[in-house]
Amino acid sequence: MATIAPFRAVRPKSELASQVAAPPYDVVSLQEARDLADGNPYCFLRIGRAELELGDGIDPYSAEVYQKGAH
Repeated sequence: MATIAPFRAVRPKSELASQVAAPPYDVVSLQEARDLADGNPYCFLRIGRAELELGDGIDPYSAEVYQKGAH
């Protein structure tokens, strides 16, 4: 049987919550993700859609995208 235990989650400061919040990565196109993240360094799409910062034509499954998302 699985053990379920509470954990301390990472949460943004309340004044930044609206800037961090973003729709799920798989319901917005790459261009929509870029538009949402443009000018917002806190947008979570920068993690969920790391390829949006790497330019056009990048394979979303390339190692470069995963490395960008990890950092």
